[in-house]
Amino acid sequence: MVSRSRILSLLATLAALGMILGGYGGPGPVTAAFHVPAAEAPRPEVLVVRLFFHDTAERDRLATAWGADEEATGGGYLTVWADRATYDAMLAQGLRVEIDQETTRQANMTDSSGLNSPTTFYGGYKTVEEMETFLDQKVAAYPTLAAKVDVGNSWCKDHPGTCTRPAAFNGYDLWSLHITNQAIPGPKPVFWYDAAIHAREIATPEVATRFINWLLDNYNTDPDAHWLVDYHDIWVMPMLNPDGHHIVEAGGGGSSPYYQRKNADNDDGCTTWPPSSSNHFGTDLNRNFPFLWACCGGSGSYACGETYHGPSAGSEVEVQYVMNKIRELIPDQRGPLLTDAAPITTTGVIQNMHSYAGLNLFPWGQTTQHTANDADLRNIGAHISALNAGGNGYDYGQPPEILYAVDGDSLGWAYGELGAAAYTTELNGNGFFPAYSTVDARWNENKGMLTYLAKIARTPYLTTRGPDTNGPVISGGGAPQGIPAALSATINYSWTANTYLQNVAAAEYYIDTPPWAGGTPVAMTATDSTFNASTEAVQAAIDTAGLTVGRHIVFVRGRGVNSYSGFPSWGPVSAVFLDVSPSEGTATPTATHTATPPPTATAVATDTPTATVPPTATDTRTPTVPPAATHTPTAGPSATATPPGATATPAVTETPCAITFTDVSTEYFAEPVRYLACHGIISGYSNGDGTLSYRPYNATTRGQMVKIMVNAFGVPLVTPPAPTFQDVPPAHPFYRYIEAAAAAGIVSGYTCGAPGEPCPGAYFRPNNDVTRGQLSKIVVNTAGWALLDPPVAHFRDVPPGSVFYPFVETAVCRGLVSGYDCGPGCYEFRPANNATRGQIAKIAYNAITGAQACATPAAVTR
Repeated sequence: MVSRSRILSLLATLAALGMILGGYGGPGPVTAAFHVPAAEAPRPEVLVVRLFFHDTAERDRLATAWGADEEATGGGYLTVWADRATYDAMLAQGLRVEIDQETTRQANMTDSSGLNSPTTFYGGYKTVEEMETFLDQKVAAYPTLAAKVDVGNSWCKDHPGTCTRPAAFNGYDLWSLHITNQAIPGPKPVFWYDAAIHAREIATPEVATRFINWLLDNYNTDPDAHWLVDYHDIWVMPMLNPDGHHIVEAGGGGSSPYYQRKNADNDDGCTTWPPSSSNHFGTDLNRNFPFLWACCGGSGSYACGETYHGPSAGSEVEVQYVMNKIRELIPDQRGPLLTDAAPITTTGVIQNMHSYAGLNLFPWGQTTQHTANDADLRNIGAHISALNAGGNGYDYGQPPEILYAVDGDSLGWAYGELGAAAYTTELNGNGFFPAYSTVDARWNENKGMLTYLAKIARTPYLTTRGPDTNGPVISGGGAPQGIPAALSATINYSWTANTYLQNVAAAEYYIDTPPWAGGTPVAMTATDSTFNASTEAVQAAIDTAGLTVGRHIVFVRGRGVNSYSGFPSWGPVSAVFLDVSPSEGTATPTATHTATPPPTATAVATDTPTATVPPTATDTRTPTVPPAATHTPTAGPSATATPPGATATPAVTETPCAITFTDVSTEYFAEPVRYLACHGIISGYSNGDGTLSYRPYNATTRGQMVKIMVNAFGVPLVTPPAPTFQDVPPAHPFYRYIEAAAAAGIVSGYTCGAPGEPCPGAYFRPNNDVTRGQLSKIVVNTAGWALLDPPVAHFRDVPPGSVFYPFVETAVCRGLVSGYDCGPGCYEFRPANNATRGQIAKIAYNAITGAQACATPAAVTR
């Protein structure tokens, strides 16, 4: 018999290697340390029931009595996750209650993939330890932009020796990541964002990590991420309740998480174990804040109940530590009376994230009475909900309006005590434990919401009265020094339910120094010559004669016709990078960003990528222009089943090459990266000390991807008489490569319709990230391989008939790609996931040096 230690050793090895086999190197949910599940009782059966009510008074009473979950109540019922005894008790009281059969089935699944994941828990979610490792990695990678701050202790850490379930543990620190450019002095406005105050809402900390990734990984490539980090103090606490999260992880060895909602406080009269969906020990931290604590029937006094508010106001250490930290960051700006208004110049935004009702909530939570700042709080809520403003599409309102009454909650405290603009976002979904594969969709829904809240944090109640600035763009990305650069944008008031809808009155831009830092405004003009509408296209010609060669950042904002309390209605800033190149006949200096000191580029060791998260939807562009291809172009792709070595492989000559990358050493894609770099197909990032990094786990844009493939296969470059795509003008750095790929039938574009795309017209969207499905299609098209259309699919998420099916199947047959294990005989390709730079290097290398032959298909050919 094989020993347990031997099995664990083998599984740990497989955990480290597993994602190498899953699609060429996407850093999947692999951990730095093997997670050994506790030997505990299995999770009890769950019934998801609908508890009907007659009016709001009964709704709020039943919500408190039965521990209703955070699900919208507009259908006339509460959603309660109950056990069989609780369901029977409801019936015995004569209540109308129905079992939601489908959600109940999903709630009792073993895990998101049908199997216990040995790498983390529930198919990819981070444990508390893995979250701490993630934060450490971000600080190591961006030491001048991020700091890991210990806000305080969890209940178990402050009460050593008292926490013995699921097994004895000593509690955790409450970690927050402070994100700001430390080289730029403050004071700076504060955006505070916490998640997982309710432990079983496990998607919320994962969305928080995506926000962290977007800000830091895109600092040098996304102008909005750049200025938000430069000029804000952003605090992200992914797990406010780590003790509770630790308990959730332990259920059934991690494959059937426990329904622990509350913290681990076990000395208040309840010792129920294991935690059921309706009864367990602990205090509901989101009912324990001292402002109007236990005032109004929006919390419970039963210690085992879901909404137990604790023995006294602010009794829980997690609440105390978080309040003390936020008080350090955001001043008290509101009077003591419920009817007092915070001033229009109030600063600070607080966001806490829950699941799974699909709502945006703001104060008050205990009553339908409006706050004195209701117009602005409601307008912000409308904006973060409006799809045509980049919002998440959720409903918005006060909790008693669209959910149920709650007292002692964190958003009520944040506004009630400090006057800060405070929001609770309930992620969309159908349960507390959604499949890990759905997390990116939740992030994509809420990226615009989080970005807007961060943008307005300086003066949220004033800035929300101004218009948005959408899609600022500089034609071609820049201009030679002394040549005007064409800047355009759209200033927009016309988003759904805007309280302050009015005409746009003006627009302006600033170069390198924003308005709040003393920058110099330059007026922009309306494209139609007159500011007379609620949406205006604006333009300007930027004088580059006095600008240094290199990268600059341009801040753009618009103003409405109305002023408020003497303040003009300027809206939030949006930014765009401006690259000034040398004028003709001058030497090319090193391009630098003149506005802010660059962050220290500390490479993270990537030969053990086990503690990283899967790549998110980032917009990471190569900052240096790759050298021209050094191989001889072929006559064009060959549409045969012959291996590419016979027809499509470029003529390359192996020569000694000393190119190395500090973050690519022993990985399985180290040789592909070196090979492609040495043949002029790819390049990397300067570390500022004479070395290069490749950043293999960053996403890649469509423009970058096309250039790599055109260089790799020697597709002849072309310069057509007119651009094929409206967003790829002749001055665009990828223009000739994209035109070459279009002329060869390798790529096609999109019809107009995305924000900022005037119709009619064709668009390539070169700055969008390329997905794994698109990658497969482009590489197969570039190689000119005949397509396969087998009757049986390799992957359950790319079935026959789907748009990428023949391309993925052809890439599999050629030995270029593989998938992710989702159970016995089950594999996923995850075609919508972003393709990383490492994946692309590996696939391009295999395609041009060692793709295997396939039988000539009898079906579709390109």
